[in-house]
Amino acid sequence: MTSQPSVNTSALAEVLDRIKRLEAVHEIQNIMGRYAYYHSAYSDHLIPALFAERDDLVVEMPFGTFTGADAAQRVWGRTSADAPPRDLTGEYAEHLLTTPVIEVSQDGDTAKAVWISPGAEAHHFGWEEGNPLHGMWFWGRYRADFIRVDGEWKVWHMTLSNTFVTDYNTSFTDDSARLPDPPVPPTTPDPNGPDAPPRRQVTYSPTWDPRALELAPEAYETFPGA
Repeated sequence: MTSQPSVNTSALAEVLDRIKRLEAVHEIQNIMGRYAYYHSAYSDHLIPALFAERDDLVVEMPFGTFTGADAAQRVWGRTSADAPPRDLTGEYAEHLLTTPVIEVSQDGDTAKAVWISPGAEAHHFGWEEGNPLHGMWFWGRYRADFIRVDGEWKVWHMTLSNTFVTDYNTSFTDDSARLPDPPVPPTTPDPNGPDAPPRRQVTYSPTWDPRALELAPEAYETFPGA
């Protein structure tokens, strides 16, 4: 009778852990990819399902910061079937997700990630005579934390920092010609509006210091408070 080879349980556990963390990177890439595809297809009502329904959920957009379990719903959930119908002919929104850096924690429960996001959009502005279609560039950066909820990865914190928005034929270095910044949220916010102004925006200007940009996340053991 031949003896069975011994199994190095420690080495096997290490391999399984590495596979689990590699699979997490793939799943997180898919989450953000679906987010981008939903937005391009004007199906923003599908986006909230990608987020964790936690009291410490935070979503920061260029127009404000949303917090709480319903934060994602308040950002994207109302921009679908419940929204008033409008002319979408020729409308376009496409934001690439480039240069990803995804660090999954050593404990495998959370992850930190960043993407640089060049994009282009085309919109009607109904208040203009003739309702013309305007093309524009929209560049930004995503920084997000992810958490595993019941075995499934979800977005936990997200910041979209608006680098610049400009007409397609305008140099983004021309400070006087760039499109205006989003309005500041009112002192008494709409119940479904942002809870606070944006906090981590780094918007381009001809006098900015690029060293103000945040670096990509590094490897880490565990996320405090997860």
